[in-house]
Amino acid sequence: MNKVRTPQLDERLQAAADLFAACDTGADIGADHGRLSCYLLAHDRCQRMIVADISADSLAKAQRLLAIHHLADRADFQVADGLDALHDSVNCVVICGMGGRVMAEILERGKAKLQGAALVLSCHTEIPMLRSALVQLGYHLCQERLVRAKGRYYIVLRAEPGKADYTEKELYLGPVLMREKPDLWQAYLHWREGVVSCEQGHEKQLQWIREELEDEPADR
Repeated sequence: MNKVRTPQLDERLQAAADLFAACDTGADIGADHGRLSCYLLAHDRCQRMIVADISADSLAKAQRLLAIHHLADRADFQVADGLDALHDSVNCVVICGMGGRVMAEILERGKAKLQGAALVLSCHTEIPMLRSALVQLGYHLCQERLVRAKGRYYIVLRAEPGKADYTEKELYLGPVLMREKPDLWQAYLHWREGVVSCEQGHEKQLQWIREELEDEPADR
């Protein structure tokens, strides 16, 4: 019997999958279409997955997709708001595709249910707020991936329990990104510079961006 090929992930979701370390039980919060859950289960990145979404219609799409790939028996489908989907401990929680403020609120509201789970997060906006919220929750950033998908830049984070103390600049630009300076770093900084230059009251942030650009080698 031919195995049905799993859906291809874009660069953003692939980065999230890459940061999802192999474990026994994972949770995909705001799973939407279920592509990421499908990939993680099909590639045995986790043995079981809580697949959750606040929308019953979206969750139904995920259920159909996992059924097609004969993975539904390894998933616990939950119509739930944020971390309300977690009834037992999990090893890793992934949340993608929300704003940073919403994601921070989800984590704060459901922090008692995390129980030390690793976090893989990708928010569309307000990333500094999310980084700050992670510190307040007792997490540190161990990996940050910068990718470009469908013409947009995305930053995907992996956070684990541990004390962290970041500067305001690190919360804004990302402590791991500032240290590792990935291939897309300079292009991303130039893009951020253009965006911030058009905004009022962001002189400090603009200075941070320009400081990082000055530190970049000329051949990068």
